[in-house]
Amino acid sequence: MQIGQYLKIKMWDPKVLFRSIRKSADLWFGAGTSPTQLELNGVPCTSVKTVKKTIGHPGCIESDFTWTSAENTTAQNKDLGSIVPAFARVLDVKLVTEETHTGAVSLAVTAGNASAGSEFVATGASYTLNDVRACLHAIALNVAPAAAASKVWIGGTPGANWSLMTAGRLAVYVTYIETV
Repeated sequence: MQIGQYLKIKMWDPKVLFRSIRKSADLWFGAGTSPTQLELNGVPCTSVKTVKKTIGHPGCIESDFTWTSAENTTAQNKDLGSIVPAFARVLDVKLVTEETHTGAVSLAVTAGNASAGSEFVATGASYTLNDVRACLHAIALNVAPAAAASKVWIGGTPGANWSLMTAGRLAVYVTYIETV
């Protein structure tokens, strides 16, 4: 065997197994499950997952969503969809400005589980590159899991007309515990 070659074993399903003699239970993870998924006696347990969505300036083609161009400074609410699975608990919502919002003078943002809500992130500036808005953990952990997939809403209000915004992109990271 030369250095740099790989050994391939067909029909091999690698797993790491933790065996409890006292509890007569096995805890394992490996190729049969996702990298973050654990199973207890073959029953999937919880996973922590993060979903990233982006909102760009009006006309942006490199984002999942865009702000609507308008000759006003009226607040807009963007529905990111039902990205939190049923029975999952949201741990964190983080807003990061990936590109400065040029032309809008300022941009105030919120994040919630309802339109115009601020259950996750209170109103604050997210205008220049690398601005970070953090989750209000004391409040967010009080948002109860729902029996159906739930939505995350991002609200934005510019300091000048939306139509003047010529650049800018906001990244939204939603981290939750998924119960399988």
